[in-house]
Amino acid sequence: MTGVLRRAVMRDHSVHERPSTPLELLFDLCFVVAVAFLAAELHHGIAAGHPLAAITAYALLFIPIWWAWMSYTWFATAFSHDDPLTRVLTFAQMGGVLALAAAIPSASRGELVPFAIAYAVMRLPLVLAWLRSAYADPPHRAFALTYAVGSVVAQALWVIGAVAGGVLGTMIFVIALAVELATPVLAVRRSPDRVFHPGHIAERYGLFTIIVLGETILAVSTGLVEVVEGGLVAADALGVVVAALVIAAALWWAYFGALSTEALVRNRAAAFLWGYGHYAVFAAIAAVGAGVRAQVDVVAGDGHGVGASGTVVVALASAVALLALAAMVRAAEGGRSVWHLVGPAGALVVAAAAVPLIGPVAGCALIALLVCTSAAGGGRRPDRG
Repeated sequence: MTGVLRRAVMRDHSVHERPSTPLELLFDLCFVVAVAFLAAELHHGIAAGHPLAAITAYALLFIPIWWAWMSYTWFATAFSHDDPLTRVLTFAQMGGVLALAAAIPSASRGELVPFAIAYAVMRLPLVLAWLRSAYADPPHRAFALTYAVGSVVAQALWVIGAVAGGVLGTMIFVIALAVELATPVLAVRRSPDRVFHPGHIAERYGLFTIIVLGETILAVSTGLVEVVEGGLVAADALGVVVAALVIAAALWWAYFGALSTEALVRNRAAAFLWGYGHYAVFAAIAAVGAGVRAQVDVVAGDGHGVGASGTVVVALASAVALLALAAMVRAAEGGRSVWHLVGPAGALVVAAAAVPLIGPVAGCALIALLVCTSAAGGGRRPDRG
Protein backbone atom coordinates (compact mmCIF):
# COMPACT_ATOMS: atom_id res chain seq x y z
CA MET A 1 0.00 0.00 0.00
CA THR A 2 2.86 2.40 0.73
CA GLY A 3 3.93 1.95 -2.89
CA VAL A 4 0.50 3.10 -4.07
CA LEU A 5 -0.36 5.87 -1.62
CA ARG A 6 2.00 8.80 -1.44
CA ARG A 7 2.71 10.87 1.63
CA ALA A 8 0.40 13.87 1.46
CA VAL A 9 3.13 16.42 2.10
CA MET A 10 3.66 19.91 0.73
CA ARG A 11 4.71 20.06 -2.90
CA ASP A 12 8.08 21.40 -3.95
CA HIS A 13 7.16 24.90 -5.09
CA SER A 14 10.67 25.68 -6.29
CA VAL A 15 10.10 23.78 -9.54
CA HIS A 16 9.60 26.11 -12.49
CA GLU A 17 6.75 24.24 -14.18
CA ARG A 18 3.61 23.04 -12.39
CA PRO A 19 0.97 22.30 -15.04
CA SER A 20 -2.61 21.38 -14.24
CA THR A 21 -3.14 17.64 -13.89
CA PRO A 22 -5.80 15.64 -15.76
CA LEU A 23 -7.56 15.16 -12.42
CA GLU A 24 -7.79 18.92 -11.91
CA LEU A 25 -9.15 19.38 -15.42
CA LEU A 26 -11.77 16.67 -14.85
CA PHE A 27 -12.75 18.39 -11.61
CA ASP A 28 -13.26 21.64 -13.51
CA LEU A 29 -15.68 19.97 -15.90
CA CYS A 30 -18.15 19.38 -13.08
CA PHE A 31 -18.24 23.11 -12.48
CA VAL A 32 -19.25 23.61 -16.09
CA VAL A 33 -22.54 22.01 -15.08
CA ALA A 34 -22.94 24.12 -11.92
CA VAL A 35 -22.17 27.39 -13.70
CA ALA A 36 -24.48 26.45 -16.56
CA PHE A 37 -27.38 25.75 -14.15
CA LEU A 38 -26.81 29.03 -12.35
CA ALA A 39 -26.52 31.03 -15.59
CA ALA A 40 -29.72 29.39 -16.83
CA GLU A 41 -31.58 30.61 -13.73
CA LEU A 42 -30.27 34.13 -14.35
CA HIS A 43 -31.35 33.89 -17.98
CA HIS A 44 -34.87 32.80 -16.96
CA GLY A 45 -35.11 35.58 -14.38
CA ILE A 46 -34.13 38.26 -16.90
CA ALA A 47 -36.52 36.85 -19.51
CA ALA A 48 -39.34 36.76 -16.95
CA GLY A 49 -38.98 40.48 -16.31
CA HIS A 50 -37.42 40.58 -12.84
CA PRO A 51 -33.70 41.07 -13.55
CA LEU A 52 -32.78 42.67 -10.21
CA ALA A 53 -34.08 39.76 -8.15
CA ALA A 54 -32.47 37.29 -10.56
CA ILE A 55 -29.11 39.07 -10.42
CA THR A 56 -29.20 39.18 -6.62
CA ALA A 57 -29.92 35.45 -6.34
CA TYR A 58 -27.28 34.71 -8.99
CA ALA A 59 -24.58 36.75 -7.25
CA LEU A 60 -25.27 35.12 -3.87
CA LEU A 61 -25.46 31.54 -5.15
CA PHE A 62 -22.32 32.00 -7.21
CA ILE A 63 -20.33 32.55 -4.00
CA PRO A 64 -20.38 28.92 -2.74
CA ILE A 65 -19.78 27.57 -6.25
CA TRP A 66 -16.76 29.83 -6.71
CA TRP A 67 -15.49 29.08 -3.22
CA ALA A 68 -15.81 25.31 -3.65
CA TRP A 69 -13.72 25.48 -6.83
CA MET A 70 -11.19 27.84 -5.28
CA SER A 71 -10.79 25.76 -2.12
CA TYR A 72 -9.92 22.65 -4.10
CA THR A 73 -7.60 24.62 -6.39
CA TRP A 74 -5.55 26.02 -3.51
CA PHE A 75 -5.39 22.62 -1.83
CA ALA A 76 -4.23 21.02 -5.06
CA THR A 77 -1.47 23.57 -5.57
CA ALA A 78 -0.23 22.86 -2.04
CA PHE A 79 -0.61 19.12 -1.40
CA SER A 80 -2.35 17.12 -4.11
CA HIS A 81 -0.26 14.25 -5.51
CA ASP A 82 -2.85 12.41 -7.62
CA ASP A 83 -2.53 9.07 -5.82
CA PRO A 84 -5.53 6.69 -5.50
CA LEU A 85 -6.83 8.19 -2.25
CA THR A 86 -6.55 11.72 -3.66
CA ARG A 87 -8.51 10.62 -6.70
CA VAL A 88 -11.26 9.02 -4.61
CA LEU A 89 -11.63 12.14 -2.47
CA THR A 90 -11.70 14.32 -5.58
CA PHE A 91 -14.29 12.12 -7.27
CA ALA A 92 -16.44 12.42 -4.13
CA GLN A 93 -16.23 16.20 -4.39
CA MET A 94 -17.18 16.01 -8.05
CA GLY A 95 -20.32 14.07 -7.16
CA GLY A 96 -21.09 16.73 -4.58
CA VAL A 97 -20.70 19.48 -7.18
CA LEU A 98 -23.27 17.77 -9.40
CA ALA A 99 -25.65 17.48 -6.43
CA LEU A 100 -25.06 21.17 -5.73
CA ALA A 101 -25.88 21.99 -9.35
CA ALA A 102 -29.12 20.01 -9.11
CA ALA A 103 -30.15 22.10 -6.09
CA ILE A 104 -29.60 25.45 -7.85
CA PRO A 105 -33.12 25.82 -9.36
CA SER A 106 -34.81 25.31 -5.98
CA ALA A 107 -32.27 27.60 -4.28
CA SER A 108 -33.08 30.32 -6.81
CA ARG A 109 -36.68 30.09 -5.60
CA GLY A 110 -35.58 30.56 -2.00
CA GLU A 111 -35.43 26.90 -0.94
CA LEU A 112 -31.92 27.00 0.47
CA VAL A 113 -31.77 23.92 2.72
CA PRO A 114 -31.09 21.33 -0.05
CA PHE A 115 -28.47 23.63 -1.58
CA ALA A 116 -26.74 24.22 1.77
CA ILE A 117 -26.71 20.52 2.64
CA ALA A 118 -25.33 19.58 -0.79
CA TYR A 119 -22.66 22.26 -0.41
CA ALA A 120 -21.65 21.07 3.06
CA VAL A 121 -21.50 17.40 2.06
CA MET A 122 -19.52 18.26 -1.07
CA ARG A 123 -16.87 20.02 1.04
CA LEU A 124 -16.35 17.10 3.47
CA PRO A 125 -13.95 15.11 1.23
CA LEU A 126 -11.70 18.16 1.01
CA VAL A 127 -11.72 18.42 4.80
CA LEU A 128 -10.52 14.82 4.93
CA ALA A 129 -7.79 15.69 2.44
CA TRP A 130 -6.63 18.58 4.65
CA LEU A 131 -6.60 16.28 7.69
CA ARG A 132 -4.61 13.68 5.77
CA SER A 133 -1.98 16.29 4.92
CA ALA A 134 -1.95 17.58 8.50
CA TYR A 135 -1.10 14.07 9.67
CA ALA A 136 1.56 13.43 7.03
CA ASP A 137 3.32 16.82 7.07
CA PRO A 138 4.16 18.03 10.61
CA PRO A 139 5.86 21.29 9.48
CA HIS A 140 2.63 22.35 7.74
CA ARG A 141 0.23 20.74 10.21
CA ALA A 142 -1.03 24.03 11.63
CA PHE A 143 -1.63 25.35 8.11
CA ALA A 144 -3.65 22.30 7.05
CA LEU A 145 -5.59 22.04 10.31
CA THR A 146 -6.62 25.69 10.11
CA TYR A 147 -8.14 25.01 6.69
CA ALA A 148 -9.87 21.86 7.94
CA VAL A 149 -11.35 23.47 11.06
CA GLY A 150 -12.37 26.63 9.24
CA SER A 151 -14.13 24.61 6.55
CA VAL A 152 -16.07 22.52 9.08
CA VAL A 153 -17.20 25.60 11.01
CA ALA A 154 -18.24 27.38 7.82
CA GLN A 155 -20.21 24.39 6.49
CA ALA A 156 -22.08 24.04 9.77
CA LEU A 157 -22.96 27.73 9.66
CA TRP A 158 -24.19 27.50 6.04
CA VAL A 159 -26.60 24.70 6.95
CA ILE A 160 -27.76 26.38 10.18
CA GLY A 161 -28.38 29.62 8.30
CA ALA A 162 -30.41 27.86 5.64
CA VAL A 163 -32.55 26.10 8.24
CA ALA A 164 -33.03 29.28 10.30
CA GLY A 165 -34.08 31.42 7.34
CA GLY A 166 -35.21 35.03 7.57
CA VAL A 167 -33.08 37.78 9.08
CA LEU A 168 -31.37 35.35 11.46
CA GLY A 169 -30.43 33.09 8.59
CA THR A 170 -28.99 36.04 6.67
CA MET A 171 -26.86 37.03 9.66
CA ILE A 172 -25.55 33.48 9.98
CA PHE A 173 -24.75 33.40 6.26
CA VAL A 174 -22.70 36.57 6.65
CA ILE A 175 -20.76 34.96 9.52
CA ALA A 176 -20.25 31.79 7.46
CA LEU A 177 -18.86 33.81 4.56
CA ALA A 178 -16.58 35.72 6.93
CA VAL A 179 -15.24 32.41 8.25
CA GLU A 180 -14.65 31.15 4.70
CA LEU A 181 -12.78 34.30 3.68
CA ALA A 182 -10.73 34.50 6.87
CA THR A 183 -9.64 30.85 6.90
CA PRO A 184 -7.02 31.10 4.10
CA VAL A 185 -5.55 34.26 5.62
CA LEU A 186 -5.19 32.63 9.03
CA ALA A 187 -3.88 29.39 7.54
CA VAL A 188 -1.13 31.05 5.51
CA ARG A 189 0.08 32.89 8.59
CA ARG A 190 0.61 29.51 10.28
CA SER A 191 2.78 28.11 7.52
CA PRO A 192 6.59 28.25 7.80
CA ASP A 193 7.02 28.80 4.06
CA ARG A 194 5.24 29.40 0.76
CA VAL A 195 2.22 27.17 0.21
CA PHE A 196 1.34 27.69 -3.43
CA HIS A 197 2.91 27.61 -6.88
CA PRO A 198 2.28 31.03 -8.47
CA GLY A 199 2.44 29.78 -12.06
CA HIS A 200 0.08 26.91 -11.32
CA ILE A 201 -2.45 29.19 -9.61
CA ALA A 202 -2.39 31.63 -12.52
CA GLU A 203 -2.95 28.80 -14.97
CA ARG A 204 -5.81 27.30 -12.94
CA TYR A 205 -7.65 30.62 -12.76
CA GLY A 206 -7.11 31.17 -16.45
CA LEU A 207 -8.60 27.78 -17.25
CA PHE A 208 -11.69 28.48 -15.16
CA THR A 209 -12.07 31.82 -16.92
CA ILE A 210 -12.28 29.88 -20.18
CA ILE A 211 -14.96 27.69 -18.60
CA VAL A 212 -17.18 30.67 -17.72
CA LEU A 213 -16.53 32.18 -21.15
CA GLY A 214 -18.10 28.98 -22.41
CA GLU A 215 -21.45 30.28 -21.17
CA THR A 216 -21.26 33.12 -23.68
CA ILE A 217 -20.19 30.71 -26.42
CA LEU A 218 -23.21 28.56 -25.51
CA ALA A 219 -25.41 31.65 -25.81
CA VAL A 220 -23.95 32.30 -29.26
CA SER A 221 -24.74 28.73 -30.30
CA THR A 222 -28.29 29.02 -28.99
CA GLY A 223 -28.72 32.27 -30.86
CA LEU A 224 -27.50 30.70 -34.08
CA VAL A 225 -30.20 28.06 -33.74
CA GLU A 226 -32.78 30.85 -33.50
CA VAL A 227 -31.29 32.51 -36.58
CA VAL A 228 -31.32 29.32 -38.64
CA GLU A 229 -34.85 28.37 -37.63
CA GLY A 230 -36.21 31.91 -37.76
CA GLY A 231 -34.93 32.87 -41.19
CA LEU A 232 -35.17 36.57 -41.98
CA VAL A 233 -37.24 37.18 -38.86
CA ALA A 234 -34.16 36.46 -36.81
CA ALA A 235 -32.01 39.20 -38.36
CA ASP A 236 -31.84 41.08 -35.05
CA ALA A 237 -30.87 37.85 -33.29
CA LEU A 238 -27.99 37.47 -35.73
CA GLY A 239 -26.77 40.94 -34.79
CA VAL A 240 -26.87 40.09 -31.10
CA VAL A 241 -25.14 36.75 -31.67
CA VAL A 242 -22.31 38.25 -33.72
CA ALA A 243 -21.78 40.96 -31.10
CA ALA A 244 -21.79 38.34 -28.34
CA LEU A 245 -19.08 36.34 -30.09
CA VAL A 246 -16.97 39.48 -30.38
CA ILE A 247 -17.57 40.28 -26.69
CA ALA A 248 -16.50 36.79 -25.63
CA ALA A 249 -13.34 36.97 -27.73
CA ALA A 250 -12.52 40.47 -26.45
CA LEU A 251 -13.04 39.46 -22.80
CA TRP A 252 -10.71 36.51 -23.35
CA TRP A 253 -8.17 38.84 -24.92
CA ALA A 254 -8.49 41.42 -22.15
CA TYR A 255 -8.13 38.80 -19.42
CA PHE A 256 -5.11 36.96 -20.80
CA GLY A 257 -3.52 40.20 -21.86
CA ALA A 258 -3.87 41.66 -18.36
CA LEU A 259 -2.90 38.75 -16.10
CA SER A 260 0.26 36.87 -17.00
CA THR A 261 1.58 33.72 -15.37
CA GLU A 262 4.50 35.74 -14.06
CA ALA A 263 2.35 38.24 -12.16
CA LEU A 264 2.18 36.23 -8.94
CA VAL A 265 5.84 35.29 -9.23
CA ARG A 266 6.76 38.94 -9.11
CA ASN A 267 4.30 39.82 -6.36
CA ARG A 268 3.17 36.88 -4.25
CA ALA A 269 1.48 39.25 -1.80
CA ALA A 270 -1.20 39.78 -4.45
CA ALA A 271 -2.36 36.17 -4.14
CA PHE A 272 -5.33 36.89 -1.88
CA LEU A 273 -6.69 39.67 -4.09
CA TRP A 274 -6.06 37.40 -7.07
CA GLY A 275 -8.05 34.60 -5.49
CA TYR A 276 -10.91 36.70 -4.14
CA GLY A 277 -11.06 39.17 -7.03
CA HIS A 278 -11.72 36.42 -9.51
CA TYR A 279 -15.17 35.96 -7.99
CA ALA A 280 -16.21 39.16 -9.78
CA VAL A 281 -14.51 38.06 -13.01
CA PHE A 282 -16.05 34.59 -13.04
CA ALA A 283 -19.56 35.69 -12.04
CA ALA A 284 -19.57 38.65 -14.43
CA ILE A 285 -18.37 36.72 -17.47
CA ALA A 286 -20.92 33.94 -16.91
CA ALA A 287 -23.61 36.62 -16.50
CA VAL A 288 -22.70 37.98 -19.95
CA GLY A 289 -23.78 34.67 -21.45
CA ALA A 290 -27.06 34.71 -19.52
CA GLY A 291 -27.78 38.26 -20.68
CA VAL A 292 -27.08 37.34 -24.29
CA ARG A 293 -29.41 34.35 -24.15
CA ALA A 294 -32.19 36.45 -22.63
CA GLN A 295 -31.77 39.10 -25.32
CA VAL A 296 -31.74 36.55 -28.11
CA ASP A 297 -35.04 35.21 -26.77
CA VAL A 298 -36.58 38.66 -27.13
CA VAL A 299 -35.29 39.70 -30.53
CA ALA A 300 -35.81 36.27 -32.08
CA GLY A 301 -39.30 36.05 -30.63
CA ASP A 302 -40.84 39.20 -32.06
CA GLY A 303 -38.26 40.60 -34.47
CA HIS A 304 -38.60 44.17 -33.17
CA GLY A 305 -36.06 44.24 -30.36
CA VAL A 306 -38.65 45.08 -27.68
CA GLY A 307 -37.11 44.82 -24.23
CA ALA A 308 -33.42 45.32 -23.56
CA SER A 309 -32.79 43.97 -20.04
CA GLY A 310 -30.49 41.27 -21.39
CA THR A 311 -28.27 43.78 -23.14
CA VAL A 312 -28.14 45.97 -20.03
CA VAL A 313 -26.95 42.94 -18.04
CA VAL A 314 -24.28 42.25 -20.68
CA ALA A 315 -23.01 45.83 -20.45
CA LEU A 316 -22.90 45.95 -16.64
CA ALA A 317 -21.41 42.47 -16.31
CA SER A 318 -18.67 43.34 -18.82
CA ALA A 319 -17.92 46.50 -16.83
CA VAL A 320 -17.63 44.53 -13.58
CA ALA A 321 -15.26 42.03 -15.21
CA LEU A 322 -13.00 44.79 -16.52
CA LEU A 323 -12.93 46.64 -13.20
CA ALA A 324 -12.04 43.44 -11.34
CA LEU A 325 -9.25 42.81 -13.84
CA ALA A 326 -7.98 46.34 -13.29
CA ALA A 327 -7.86 45.85 -9.52
CA MET A 328 -5.91 42.60 -9.85
CA VAL A 329 -3.45 44.10 -12.33
CA ARG A 330 -2.78 47.00 -9.97
CA ALA A 331 -2.24 44.60 -7.08
CA ALA A 332 0.11 42.30 -8.97
CA GLU A 333 1.86 44.89 -11.11
CA GLY A 334 1.49 48.17 -9.27
CA GLY A 335 3.32 50.32 -11.81
CA ARG A 336 1.24 49.23 -14.77
CA SER A 337 -1.48 51.47 -16.20
CA VAL A 338 -5.02 50.10 -16.09
CA TRP A 339 -6.81 52.90 -17.92
CA HIS A 340 -7.37 50.59 -20.89
CA LEU A 341 -9.62 48.59 -18.52
CA VAL A 342 -11.10 51.31 -16.31
CA GLY A 343 -11.98 53.66 -19.19
CA PRO A 344 -14.03 51.14 -21.19
CA ALA A 345 -15.64 49.90 -17.95
CA GLY A 346 -16.95 53.39 -17.23
CA ALA A 347 -18.13 53.72 -20.82
CA LEU A 348 -19.95 50.39 -20.50
CA VAL A 349 -21.93 51.72 -17.54
CA VAL A 350 -22.98 54.70 -19.68
CA ALA A 351 -23.81 52.33 -22.52
CA ALA A 352 -26.05 50.31 -20.18
CA ALA A 353 -28.06 53.45 -19.47
CA ALA A 354 -28.29 54.20 -23.20
CA VAL A 355 -29.43 50.73 -24.30
CA PRO A 356 -33.17 51.42 -23.83
CA LEU A 357 -32.79 54.40 -26.18
CA ILE A 358 -30.63 52.86 -28.92
CA GLY A 359 -32.06 49.34 -28.79
CA PRO A 360 -30.55 45.97 -27.90
CA VAL A 361 -28.86 45.24 -31.23
CA ALA A 362 -27.07 48.58 -31.42
CA GLY A 363 -26.39 48.30 -27.70
CA CYS A 364 -24.67 44.91 -28.14
CA ALA A 365 -22.60 46.33 -30.99
CA LEU A 366 -21.53 49.25 -28.80
CA ILE A 367 -20.64 46.90 -25.93
CA ALA A 368 -18.56 44.77 -28.30
CA LEU A 369 -16.68 47.88 -29.48
CA LEU A 370 -15.94 49.02 -25.92
CA VAL A 371 -14.74 45.61 -24.75
CA CYS A 372 -12.54 45.37 -27.86
CA THR A 373 -11.04 48.72 -26.85
CA SER A 374 -10.05 47.29 -23.48
CA ALA A 375 -8.46 44.28 -25.15
CA ALA A 376 -6.57 46.34 -27.72
CA GLY A 377 -5.14 48.67 -25.08
CA GLY A 378 -3.54 45.96 -22.97
CA GLY A 379 -0.11 46.14 -24.49
CA ARG A 380 0.58 42.44 -23.84
CA ARG A 381 0.34 39.45 -26.12
CA PRO A 382 -2.43 37.03 -25.04
CA ASP A 383 -0.17 34.00 -25.26
CA ARG A 384 -0.30 32.75 -21.73
CA GLY A 385 0.02 28.98 -21.46
